[in-house]
Amino acid sequence: MKKAFIISILLSSSLFASCEFLNVDDYFEDTFSEDKIFDSQYNIERYFNGAVARLPKEGRIYYWCSVPGATGSDEAVSCGTFYNGFLDVSFPGTELTTDKISYTNMSGWDWTFNVWPECYKIIRKVNTILPHIDEVPDMNAFDKISLRAQARFLRAYAYYWILQNQGPAILLGDQILDTNETPDYYQADRNTYDECVDYICSELEAAAEGLETEQPVDLFGRPTKGAALALVARLRLQAASPLFNGGSVAKRYFGNFKRKSDGVYYISQEYDERKWALAAAAAKRVIDMNIYELHTVPADEYTMPLPANVPSAEFPAGAGGIDPFRSYSEMFTGETTNVLNKELIWGTTENLTDQMDVIFPIGLGGTNAISIPQRIIDAYRMADGRDIDNASAEYPYENRPYDRTCVTTADKQISKDYVLKGGTYKAYDNREPRFYASIGFSGAYWTMESTTQQDMKHKVVKYHNGAENGKTATQMYGVYNLTGYTCRKYVHPRDARAGSGNPRMITKTFPIIRYAEILLSYAEALNNLTTTHEVNGESFSRDVNAMAEAFNQVRYRAGLPGAEQSELASADAFNELIQRERMVEFLHENRRYYDICRWGIFEELEREPLTGLNVDADEWEGFYAPTLISHQSIRERKFNSKYMFMPLHRDELRKVPSLDQNPGWEK
Repeated sequence: MKKAFIISILLSSSLFASCEFLNVDDYFEDTFSEDKIFDSQYNIERYFNGAVARLPKEGRIYYWCSVPGATGSDEAVSCGTFYNGFLDVSFPGTELTTDKISYTNMSGWDWTFNVWPECYKIIRKVNTILPHIDEVPDMNAFDKISLRAQARFLRAYAYYWILQNQGPAILLGDQILDTNETPDYYQADRNTYDECVDYICSELEAAAEGLETEQPVDLFGRPTKGAALALVARLRLQAASPLFNGGSVAKRYFGNFKRKSDGVYYISQEYDERKWALAAAAAKRVIDMNIYELHTVPADEYTMPLPANVPSAEFPAGAGGIDPFRSYSEMFTGETTNVLNKELIWGTTENLTDQMDVIFPIGLGGTNAISIPQRIIDAYRMADGRDIDNASAEYPYENRPYDRTCVTTADKQISKDYVLKGGTYKAYDNREPRFYASIGFSGAYWTMESTTQQDMKHKVVKYHNGAENGKTATQMYGVYNLTGYTCRKYVHPRDARAGSGNPRMITKTFPIIRYAEILLSYAEALNNLTTTHEVNGESFSRDVNAMAEAFNQVRYRAGLPGAEQSELASADAFNELIQRERMVEFLHENRRYYDICRWGIFEELEREPLTGLNVDADEWEGFYAPTLISHQSIRERKFNSKYMFMPLHRDELRKVPSLDQNPGWEK
């Protein structure tokens, strides 16, 4: 009997597109009839591609994204929604933190936090495919194994999206619900958070058995075994973290979050240390694959000498033989192609390149729309690893905002493609390589090499009042740089958004998950163990040597000294070290929001006022003095405990009255 696939269990409109999972430009619409799906490999693969096409857009990190993104945490701020002459540009994280999200208002033009209905459509499609793969007549055994593994990965990934955005899901297993039934047919309870984690991880592990270790160049973006296992490691670490693992944080946010049908807590209120061991085991499994390593570029004549306290042994035993700036920078700018980056476990080239307009200065064809608060800037260390408040005589930190002599006296070659220009405010001198790779500060040098227009290239960009890119000189659509800082992490030296001579933007790869995360997750998981646990026949305990080995690789790649013994000796001190390292290492990679939630420090951070430079002042009349950001989007910013999960939409609650709403949201 023919059946049109038009609705899923929880139907709603959507605005999704594919990540680079498969060639999803070629797929069948939902009206394709069931009796034709399994007629041929051509048909089933395109029906599968139709499921992939419904995934949220991973590479969107600033605007029109399905996650809070950079502006949902303290790592970026924006002026809010603006009209660019064609349509509204919305920053969902700003919408969330200014309390404009509700259970009836979760989306805007081409974005939505409401991933629930579309992900269930994906799940339904996968459940339709899985029982019938063996029936496809022209499909060989190897292709059937591959498609089955990809389908199970896709189903798990759809549940992963639900769990990340809207919390505990309804786990359907292999069930396919009939359509057009009465409301009673669809009544179901949500599963607990731990049940969802266990199910998603088990499905990813099952998928990993049939996924390739590596994918061909033309299939970049298709998931691999490593991608599946790395997502398991991420989920296990999250489940072990304070927000989801009993203790005071879980009680504070989810102490009353119970299933109304039986009173079971959705989020465990009992601390279970073994979850940290499961997280450590999951991360170590990826490490033990021995196919991933941190991205490095060999040192050359432009590489800055290492500080005396940084081990000079060859990387990864030390920072010797590499250029720390290029090793970090070139995997984001597009200089290192994705297939050559052994650190990249899973990524996509979709969407990220298109979002660079908001970080480019308005005088260079951008909008100045994304700014970085001072607390993020201050987290970057000095070149020898010291804090700015404890700088050494060799690498001093100088910050005299009213002293026009507080500037560098000559150009300094940081790396082959990066020059710190003479006349730069000294607070930006002597900083660690990741600072220069990531931060666009007032006085930074933008090369824009792909344009031939001389007045649009090799520009020193400044943001003080009266400057070419300052607030009063460059406001467009009511937008300006709020703090005097932006993100340069994804900007290639040849990137240009304006000018003559065919200016272009180099294609960038968004790292959905990379090996540095696995190393830091392994160190964090081990750090939180107080006793020995057995996982799959292997023992895990708080091993400071293993913690240091994993953590220090990330530090050495950045040209910094490793963890000190005093930091390794204290679990609290090392947790603080990890938190700061992840903030810097994963800047604008869609990790910060989820990290500060799982650690239970979102509320604590929001109590601290956000500051930036005084963009209303002239350069030497107070511009460099940290100042409270006065824009309305910051004045209206607030913390609400309900932000731990997005709401279930009112439409879903009406269709399935048995559904429990997430804490703090309307019912």
